[in-house]
Amino acid sequence: MASTATPVIANVSRIVTKVVDRLTGDRSSYPLLVCLGAQLALSKHGIDSRILYGDVAWIEVLENHSVIWAGAWGEQFGFWVESEYSEVIDLNTSVAHRHKDLKNPDHKPLYSPPILWSSDVPKFYRYRPTGIAEIGALPERDQKWLAVLNDEIDQKCTKNLLLGDKEEFPNEPIICPGKKLLDDTQKTFLLYDRALSVVGIPQSPF
Repeated sequence: MASTATPVIANVSRIVTKVVDRLTGDRSSYPLLVCLGAQLALSKHGIDSRILYGDVAWIEVLENHSVIWAGAWGEQFGFWVESEYSEVIDLNTSVAHRHKDLKNPDHKPLYSPPILWSSDVPKFYRYRPTGIAEIGALPERDQKWLAVLNDEIDQKCTKNLLLGDKEEFPNEPIICPGKKLLDDTQKTFLLYDRALSVVGIPQSPF
């Protein structure tokens, strides 16, 4: 089954996460901006994609090493990208624990799951699309951020800048096609996976 080439995944994930974090201070609160960046960056590599919205959830590990489902479902919804290869692309899950969960304000998460870029979605994520996102007029601040993001993608997400065998990923855990897992230098996924192996996966919220 066809999938996005590893150098492209490295390029797109590194540039989009780095630029949006720099612009916003913390991309965890701006999933739509991240999706717009990922979609544009993919197009620079000749890959079609679409932004989906709907119910989305992932398991977070709390300070006491218990686990909960976090995300957006019911009256809320989240955004993610689907590539032409039917891959789920979510560049925000690895930092989702930094975002305050309004449904559970007292919870203090330590870890959330890796960046996801795969058509094979592990059990600690849940995605249930409602439809394809149609982007209307953005607030002025977001328009400025998007313009800067687009400019940097134009410069840095090109085929001739791919690093071949020396792919540089963001220093965050990421799951790539074929269940390939790349951990960060802090071994965050190892700690996350260890907690899940002890307590198990709770029932999904949807």
